[in-house]
Amino acid sequence: MLFTCSLSGMAQETLNQLANAYQHSALSMFNELAQQEKDNICFSPLSVQIALSMVQNGAAGNTLSQLQRTLGTEGFSNEEIGQFNVALTQALTERPPYNEEAYQWYSEGAPHDYYNGLYPQCELSNSLWTRPDVQLYDAFVQVLHTDYDALVESVHFDTREGIEKINVWASEKTHGLIPTIYAEPQSSELAVLLANALYFKGAWSVPFYKENTSKGNFLLNDEYYTEVDMMCARERYDCAITPSFRTITLYYGVDRDFSMTLYVPHEGTALPALTYDDWSTAQSVTNLHINLYMPRFDIAGNYNLIQILKALGITDAFDPQKADFTKMCEVNRAISRISQFSKIQVDEKGTEAAAVTVIETTDGIDPTRPEDYQDFRIDRPFYFTMQSKKNKAILFIGRVTKLKGPQGQVNSVQYLPASQISNNKSPKSKSYDLSGRLLSAPPAHGIYIRDGKKVVMR
Repeated sequence: MLFTCSLSGMAQETLNQLANAYQHSALSMFNELAQQEKDNICFSPLSVQIALSMVQNGAAGNTLSQLQRTLGTEGFSNEEIGQFNVALTQALTERPPYNEEAYQWYSEGAPHDYYNGLYPQCELSNSLWTRPDVQLYDAFVQVLHTDYDALVESVHFDTREGIEKINVWASEKTHGLIPTIYAEPQSSELAVLLANALYFKGAWSVPFYKENTSKGNFLLNDEYYTEVDMMCARERYDCAITPSFRTITLYYGVDRDFSMTLYVPHEGTALPALTYDDWSTAQSVTNLHINLYMPRFDIAGNYNLIQILKALGITDAFDPQKADFTKMCEVNRAISRISQFSKIQVDEKGTEAAAVTVIETTDGIDPTRPEDYQDFRIDRPFYFTMQSKKNKAILFIGRVTKLKGPQGQVNSVQYLPASQISNNKSPKSKSYDLSGRLLSAPPAHGIYIRDGKKVVMR
């Protein structure tokens, strides 16, 4: 059972099929975004999926079909998708009841902080904002109330007061991580705005300790590195191997319902595409003794998603001549903007992350033996995903290629023929891969470090 459906009354098979559809569309959207963006990415596919599910209730004809194909929800009614999102939201956001008196016994004057350390916060919020003269169909507004618990308000988008209401909502729902959606008043032609906010904060099930954090090198590419704060822990971790990546999964809280999986490519610093098969394989793990070296990172994103969604098949929704949102209101409109604002912070304590997606329409082994541990170094470009164990929902997907810190150049390149390397039997000459692991023998091809110099085998 992926997650309970007691409130929705849906068949478990339907829930599982929709959960699987969301997983596939999450990876599809991320890979389109990864082609558009050059550097670091923090992206919430779930926030986009829920926002598109809301707007789907106002769509008809070919516009509705394209939305369904992109989300993978063909064959399911809007009612079923709405019920699925009710069950999804409940599973992600439910926590044991908080009793201050009970947790006071286990904390040092901060019982709520102790409670939050045990049980991660995951919050989903939705809102619908309309210009005062815009009248939406009651049925459309009602389903957003019922299935998405959406706040509904009228605002003047072209005034400072109007946009500040939206900014305050976003800031409150993301606990200040995303304080601003609009820096200036918008066009008077902006008629309807749908928004989803996703917030997550969780402490690691196995914490890192600050005294173990030290400076380490993070490879930017084969030539340059950045000196970063590298966290370190020696514990048992769930690991997996995919055709392209070595993966490790870190859990949050006492129930371990949420997790972050990190994907490090097998060779070099180039990142292949992260596929659904990679993500799926990383969920089938082997528990190993690991010396984990992992950088702190802090990423913010602001993405225009229109071209990405067009590439995935949603085209009519953005065309004023073809868009069909006749189930939303009498005046048919097209989507003028879909954007996402996101942020993630990862440190020794855990992870805090948030995203706001906006859709606008306008008019028209023995742990005491160190030798039994193997190193897992996250010291070059990598991907990460954050998911829920209860329903396998993918909350965030990201790519880390650059980190802040002093930059340096990998030691001078030394080109040597294979014969010269194989004849070097000196016990003082040691070879290392680009992650700093000692090699038993120099490789026949590729790049590695020998005697402080980078060797390129042709």
